[in-house]
Amino acid sequence: MLRALGIWVLVILILGTIWPPALHLPQLWMVASVSILANILQPSYRPFEGSRTPEDRGTAAQILWTVYLTQAAALLELVWRRRVAIPLDLTTWAALAAMIGGLALRTWAVVLLGPWFTWNVTVQAGQQLVSRGPYRFIRHPSYTGALITFVASCVLLRSWVVALLAALTLVLAFRRRIRYEEALLVKTLPGYQAYISRTYKLLPGIF
Repeated sequence: MLRALGIWVLVILILGTIWPPALHLPQLWMVASVSILANILQPSYRPFEGSRTPEDRGTAAQILWTVYLTQAAALLELVWRRRVAIPLDLTTWAALAAMIGGLALRTWAVVLLGPWFTWNVTVQAGQQLVSRGPYRFIRHPSYTGALITFVASCVLLRSWVVALLAALTLVLAFRRRIRYEEALLVKTLPGYQAYISRTYKLLPGIF
């Protein structure tokens, strides 16, 4: 939480210096509020953590830095467009609902995994296959929730170019990590191969 607060204090100071009208946009404060809430609800992580398993292959860092860079780019697009007002219209409320819904999905997924949730690509002692809740339909609902949340945050700021870029780069980052995760899970977790045959990776009915 302190990290998120520190980041957003810095963001507000920078925006207040280079484009003060941005601080009057309710959408900016919506994004900040949900981002801070996400840090409260999610397990802690370290962007520069070195204690990764060999199976990770840099995928955690790729995901984290993709998130950081696309979120920064969304703010830059907001400044570049010099918006002095964004209407509190259907797009705003739909994007905010998507952010909250994505966070709720990710939090639900993390809670269901309990102690087996980890930032490392690993299978822990005694770990069992979880196939209830969102795991009944998709194998990586925590990634789906994160994807929805971060893309929706760009839409909320009307950073349309970065929203498309975030969707593409995050899907690629999650897809790469899933490949290594599932290769390990198939080898070490009983029943995972059959589980793959009846579920989707990220998006039900699509992928």
